[in-house]
Amino acid sequence: MTSILIQFLLALPALMAPGPELPAFPLTAGDGQLIIEIDNVKEAKGTIWVGIYDSEDNYLVKEKAIVQGFKVERTGAARFSIPGLPYGAYAVALFHDVNDNGELDRNFFGIPTEPFAFSRPPRTKWRLPTFNEVSFQFRYNTQRLKVSLREWYD
Repeated sequence: MTSILIQFLLALPALMAPGPELPAFPLTAGDGQLIIEIDNVKEAKGTIWVGIYDSEDNYLVKEKAIVQGFKVERTGAARFSIPGLPYGAYAVALFHDVNDNGELDRNFFGIPTEPFAFSRPPRTKWRLPTFNEVSFQFRYNTQRLKVSLREWYD
């Protein structure tokens, strides 16, 4: 169980480093715009780091993802747009780097102390969710993805 927790903790900070310029995936006639709507933003500071993964093989591999950071300017809700995304299955993982120190902060036990979310709620918080657990189908010209930031203890 400890190794699973460590995998989770190591995977989320990888999102904060800037990835390739958007869009990271090749553009085709089947591209759309993903609008990510995040609620439960409790602090109006820092950066929300978003990673978008297009397959199970690429899941949580920073070099094969779209990684984008968005400055947080108010509490409540935030909305971000990812244009030029080809249609298909995706998983999104994100966290709110509240103190803007460039990493997901953790407590003495290694448990995240900053809010995080996935494109779909994971089945358990005691292990890293699989691509299939959190993936969704992106198939519309403009599609909204609603997620809620949560603390580890929620």
